[in-house]
Amino acid sequence: MRLIPLLCLMAAAAPAEELYHAEPLTAPGLFTDGIEGPAVDADGVIYCVKFGGEHTLGRVTSEGRAELFVKLPEGSTANGSRFGPDGLLYVADYTGHNILQVDPATKVLRVFAHEPRMSQPNDLAIAADGTIYASDPDWKAGTGRIWRIDRAGVVSLAAEGLGTANGIDLSPDGRTLYVNESVQRTIWAFRVGADGGLADKRELTRFDDHGFDGMRVDVRGNLHVTRHGKGTVVVLDPKGAVLREVDVLGAKPSNLCFGGADGRTVYVTEMEHGRLVQFRTEHAGLEWQRTQERQALAKEARPRELSLHVAVKEVCAWPNLTLSPQGEILAVLHNRPGHGTLEGDIDCWASRDGITWEKRSTITRHEPGTIRMNHAAGLAGNGDLVVLCSGWTDHKQPERPKQAPFRDAILGNWTLRSADGGRTWAQHESFPRAEPGWTEHIPFGDVWADAGGALHVSCYQGRLADPARSSKIQTFRSWHFRSDDDGRSWQPVAVIGARHNETQLFPLGQGRWLAAARVEAMDIFRSDDNGRTWQEPVRATDRNEINGHLLRLQDGRLLLTYGVRVAGRQGVCAKFSPDDGRTWGKALRLAVSYSSDCGYPSSVQLADGRIVTAYYSRSAPEHPGYHMGTAVWRP
Repeated sequence: MRLIPLLCLMAAAAPAEELYHAEPLTAPGLFTDGIEGPAVDADGVIYCVKFGGEHTLGRVTSEGRAELFVKLPEGSTANGSRFGPDGLLYVADYTGHNILQVDPATKVLRVFAHEPRMSQPNDLAIAADGTIYASDPDWKAGTGRIWRIDRAGVVSLAAEGLGTANGIDLSPDGRTLYVNESVQRTIWAFRVGADGGLADKRELTRFDDHGFDGMRVDVRGNLHVTRHGKGTVVVLDPKGAVLREVDVLGAKPSNLCFGGADGRTVYVTEMEHGRLVQFRTEHAGLEWQRTQERQALAKEARPRELSLHVAVKEVCAWPNLTLSPQGEILAVLHNRPGHGTLEGDIDCWASRDGITWEKRSTITRHEPGTIRMNHAAGLAGNGDLVVLCSGWTDHKQPERPKQAPFRDAILGNWTLRSADGGRTWAQHESFPRAEPGWTEHIPFGDVWADAGGALHVSCYQGRLADPARSSKIQTFRSWHFRSDDDGRSWQPVAVIGARHNETQLFPLGQGRWLAAARVEAMDIFRSDDNGRTWQEPVRATDRNEINGHLLRLQDGRLLLTYGVRVAGRQGVCAKFSPDDGRTWGKALRLAVSYSSDCGYPSSVQLADGRIVTAYYSRSAPEHPGYHMGTAVWRP
């Protein structure tokens, strides 16, 4: 009876883990006094430059066992290194003016990028999509630059006018690039644009003594900066405030990285003794966390057959697929590479297999200062393609001040119709206008013809928080609309989701409908009275797994494809239901995105059983910019 409290007392007395206390990992002298560029692979192995010589890379286990990894080509000398999302090691070669690429499995080394204008590429930061930023100090002149290297190895100047640029890294959301100046002892922050460019340079912090060298960010966005000459690593919060400083057992720490079983071990390259030093910290490193996320993605279930394709480049898309009576896949998509920020229209593209696509037409002709982008599409009873389209205007509205670009008001719906497979279009504007205090109706998903010839579609709208001051939306609701005159006019049937927005209708037959509606996740609503009333929904996905599309498969199951905007898991997934949406099985991974600006899938099934799922992404393994991608697959 007395054993239990004794054990509890022993557990309570167990010493807490000691944080921020440095100790050696490797013996002195295994590396030269130029030891630099630590990077940790997916197995926890640490790679550093200058193992036993100036032109080498070494690798070290988490227990401190070190060995030669590769010798560099003649004329190359390594400094900073980083693992990219492809699992390859990228190395700054400062004497060769190169970025080298090394395959850890095969040790094959090649020049990934060469730029003779570089003074000496020093350290690297790698964005989630594989874009590399290289600091480039000119030590003699006391100046520096930042270079941007895209995934094809094309080099461009990202920033100049700096001091001796050295340590460099990105914030967890990828929207801020930090770079420090060794001699000037200043840390700068840049805004990273959608195109990867740098702008809005601002001073984060400045120190009065000692130098800066390598720098890394943890998952909380805190910066860990080596202080060359002082022998410490200083930890700063994202605003530049000092949180703590750690003695690292040598006056000249040059760089650091995160690793260990939980990502909370900091490895520091310590030049004075040519060794690695380690200490434990509170939060895992960002680069380590990204590696874990990529490993988890690789383990997700995939379809038994799957091929991914870049269908249309430089479009934000938000695609809608319709299978024509002739067996063609018709894609309606937004034709500009921006998330509602550029004047543009919707296009129609066609494909027989989901792999090769041709443009059929530009469906809308937007008025100056507007965007036509939000759309729904489907077949009328006679096989014509019917499209509804709204968008945004950049024109000031009389009832309120000028808003942000292309956010002054939502445009009313146009109804468009093509009798020749999307080549030519007839347009009319007879959709019901919104009541006061609400935005115009925004179409989404598929247009369906029922057995009696009536057309059905879902639209959503937002209640304005203060219409006299702003176009900001307070809450949403989604509607079921119906047309009894083949799309010439439309009438509201009922509200589907009282707080939902983008919603896709799906017919079960005999007056029964489903609706896949977006809120913080995907809800599946059901109506058994032709849309007049809707039952309480079934939650089909987790939070931020949104914008779904329903399809009946040839085997009778329902397919739900949906976007995933969860950090580290972005892309497109699919689920199946054997009971008309009442329950859903486990997810299949269809596509990966490097950005949360992704998703909006739409699917069709071909006669041979293959499924074509179209989606969009701002950046993905298949393409570095906005594009419509397609997954061609079998369950």
